[in-house]
Amino acid sequence: MGTPQHHIIKETTDTITRLLQAEFKDAGYKRVHVVEEAPKPDAIDGKLPAVSVYLYQISTDVHGIAGNISNEVVSVAQDDGSEKEFIRARRRFLRLDYLVSTWAQTPEDEHLLLGLVIRTVMENRAIPNDRLKGDSFDEDFSLPLQMSARLDEGTLARFWGNLQQPLRPGIQLFTVVPLVPQALTPLATRVKKHSIQYRDLNNPEQLEEGPVDTFSRKDLLLGNR
Repeated sequence: MGTPQHHIIKETTDTITRLLQAEFKDAGYKRVHVVEEAPKPDAIDGKLPAVSVYLYQISTDVHGIAGNISNEVVSVAQDDGSEKEFIRARRRFLRLDYLVSTWAQTPEDEHLLLGLVIRTVMENRAIPNDRLKGDSFDEDFSLPLQMSARLDEGTLARFWGNLQQPLRPGIQLFTVVPLVPQALTPLATRVKKHSIQYRDLNNPEQLEEGPVDTFSRKDLLLGNR
C-alpha cells in the first residue's frame, strides 16, 4: 500500500537528498553526508564533509493560483467494479524553497562540493518519475528542479546570525509539487437554473455576468459558470 499523498513534501526532500548522494558518489565523493536539518554545528559536527539541504520556506506557487480557484471531479473505483464520481477541492501547487550549503575541512573542498551541487541541478531540470522517492507522486509526474535568485545580503546575514554562524556561501533551489485534498463529496446530478458568470484567468477576482441557463450541479461545482 502506498504512502498517503500528503507525504509529498517529505518525499520531495528525500528525492533531492538521494539525487545529490548519487551524484557525489559518481564523482568520487563517497563519504559526503547529506543533512536535511538546519545547518547548525550540532547537525554537522562529526559528519564532514557534509551538505545541508534545508527546506526553509513553503508557499503557494504564484503561477498556480488561477488553477486553484475551482473544484475538480474525480472517479473512484468501487468494490463492485463500478466507478463513482466525487467532487473535491482542486490540488494546490506548493513551491518548496531549499538553502543548500556545504561543509568541509577547507574552503576549497566546500567550493568543490558547491560546484557539484550546481552542476547536478543544471543536469536534472526535471527528475523523472522512476527516480522519485516514495508513492505520493502521480505516475506521469516529473519533479522540476531549478536554482532561484540569490537572497540579499541582509536576509542571509539574519539567517546565519540566528544560527550563530558566520555568513557562508550557499545556493537556493526550488521545486513545485501538488498537494491533493483527501476529502471527497458525492457528486449529485440534480439540475439547477443559474446565471452564468465568466472568470478571467488573467484577473481571477473579476467576474462577468452572462445569460441565465440550466446547468448540472457538476458544472456549478467545477466553476463552469
